[in-house]
Amino acid sequence: MEPSPSASGKALSADGTRIAWSRQGDGPPLVIVDPLTADRNSSSTRALAQLLSGNHTVYTYDRRGLGESDVGEEYTAESDVDDLLAVVQVAGGRADLYGFASGAFLALRAAEESAVITRVVALEPTLALDEGEDEMLVLQTELEGLGGVQVPVLVLAGSSSGEDTQDLARRAADALEEGEFQLLEGNTASVPEAALAEAIESFLS
Repeated sequence: MEPSPSASGKALSADGTRIAWSRQGDGPPLVIVDPLTADRNSSSTRALAQLLSGNHTVYTYDRRGLGESDVGEEYTAESDVDDLLAVVQVAGGRADLYGFASGAFLALRAAEESAVITRVVALEPTLALDEGEDEMLVLQTELEGLGGVQVPVLVLAGSSSGEDTQDLARRAADALEEGEFQLLEGNTASVPEAALAEAIESFLS
């Protein structure tokens, strides 16, 4: 089978906001969900997408207000999920997800809210808090929400990452019906993309 041609475009989110995406590779669709501070042209995202594109049709996208995506009228947790699901529709209507940091929690929220997500790999899920929010209260609410995720999930953390980061990853995996936890050697700044790609491929194969 010939690889799917690389392409890019813009998906329409539920409120009409245009979300920029790119595609490369061949195989089952996999969407990479970046943290709020990154876009699809970051060096780490591009390197990981290239490694995964041998066995997957990889979609990357710019979250609302970043890169080439429009800002839209407002940014909410609901609009964040809608934007991701719009990219999944471009990918054929069903897809696996890989997310890092706040992107990992977004991937898990999408899996909780929609049946079009088939599996999730979540690297060191972290929370993006609004000013004045109680971190423990928000964390407890998020973890309780994970009980609604009905698909297999691999939660990853770096062996050299802080104890709080590892603990949150373990708690997230424990809250999931089909969750499993795995440590990668190093921390998120030092784990080679090849090792991360191998962990993702092993889980999704």
